[in-house]
Amino acid sequence: MTARMPLAIIGLLMLASFAVQALSTDDTAKQAQLQELRARITRMQSKLDNDIQQRSKLQLELRSSEQQIARLSRSLHDLDRSVTQEQSHLGALQREQAQKQVALAAQKDALAKQIQAAYMEGRDSQLQLLLNAQDPATISRLLAYYDYFNKARATRIQSVRDELEALATINAQVQQQLTELSNLRAQRTQALAKLKQSRQARKQALTQLNASIQTSSQKLARMQNDASTIENLLANLQQTLADIPVGLEGHHRFASLRGRLPWPVAGRIIQRFGEPLAGGRMRASGDLIAAPLGTPVRAVSYGRVVFADWLPHFGLLVIIDHGDGYMSIYAHNQNVYAQVGDWVQMGETIATLGDSGGQNQAALYFEIRHRNVALSPRDWCRGHLPRG
Repeated sequence: MTARMPLAIIGLLMLASFAVQALSTDDTAKQAQLQELRARITRMQSKLDNDIQQRSKLQLELRSSEQQIARLSRSLHDLDRSVTQEQSHLGALQREQAQKQVALAAQKDALAKQIQAAYMEGRDSQLQLLLNAQDPATISRLLAYYDYFNKARATRIQSVRDELEALATINAQVQQQLTELSNLRAQRTQALAKLKQSRQARKQALTQLNASIQTSSQKLARMQNDASTIENLLANLQQTLADIPVGLEGHHRFASLRGRLPWPVAGRIIQRFGEPLAGGRMRASGDLIAAPLGTPVRAVSYGRVVFADWLPHFGLLVIIDHGDGYMSIYAHNQNVYAQVGDWVQMGETIATLGDSGGQNQAALYFEIRHRNVALSPRDWCRGHLPRG
């Protein structure tokens, strides 16, 4: 038995080593796949950019202003979060400051009482007690008492000094926090001013773009052109992803979640899947959900972000690959947090709802696809959003 044990242990160690190497190799392979995916989609986005540049100058102006709004909105969001954190830190410091002031007042009061007691006893009280005491035990006890009294007084004095130093440090930190908050608020004011300018530029570009579409036939042509753009994008993505499938890693397959997916936002549906568009010559491929500007947009299931950019008509767009040919599409966002290649969980915030892409009101366009065939979101998401 004793001779076999080392061999067994060695075998286990070798197996563990092989397992670690396999995991490392698998992780390296996944990283290589991710880099390849990003490179392919970057090339695809570059082609889309060229296509957009070949369109009208007004489309380019709209894209530029909406991308600027997205950047400024993200900056403003980060600034607001920093202000909130700094205010919380400042509040904690001010509470600590108040506690230190109470402790300092208590130490001062206790020290004053000790000094007053010593004064009332008189300077020679210790010597008189020692001379009057006959018993050596009593003398020893009195000496110990006065020694304790003096040490307690010294401790009180040191405590007061420590509390004063701590309070001075906290006061300095409070002043620093107030300065940082003031700077952050100044930055926020500047960001808000720039955001208003960008929104005004967007409004002008959108007004000019709408004015250039004078007839229903022109509007239909534009809608067909925009629909063709996303159809080609999705077809290219399907080809790109065919070689790099989603690793579900214990997550449910998308098909098994039919009827159980959460809605990406809570709001009112103002355009349903399948409704006629452009006088009945086109059909809506997804739902348009109205909600307040800036509402968090959440992924409906686990997957990998394969597109996150601006597209004509769709504005700031996010596409998530859920494996087995299933994709979810989130358009007209104000801001996008997810980046190409990111893995997202069900319910994770990937964007904020907006009106990009030339929309007149804040609403999320939500679509589910399987191998480039549009599916009704109502058949896949649990519950029903109100119509309004």
